[in-house]
Amino acid sequence: MDIGEIRRRVRQGDYLVKRDAILHAVKEGFSRQEMVNAILAGQTIETYPERKRVLICGPTTLSSRITIYLHVVCEYTDPVYVEFVTAYIPDQTVWEWPPFSRKRRR
Repeated sequence: MDIGEIRRRVRQGDYLVKRDAILHAVKEGFSRQEMVNAILAGQTIETYPERKRVLICGPTTLSSRITIYLHVVCEYTDPVYVEFVTAYIPDQTVWEWPPFSRKRRR
């Protein structure tokens, strides 16, 4: 599924936020709306076709002074809903900056 279709479903409210995404949001200090913002402004950085999932990375604003990037894994197995399987602030030891690609192992 392309990001345009994922965005269309999210704009229509046809999405579900799964438990793991909620737990990360509480732990890391972002909200459901920030997940939505990251998807609407972000780009697909990894695809997992065998699981019908994509990893989207996008910016979101937490306050007037703080903008961060979020990673949101979206699953599209349901014919109507996109599921936010998990969401998290990328680990700078694993991801380049901005966090669109993984760091190469040395």
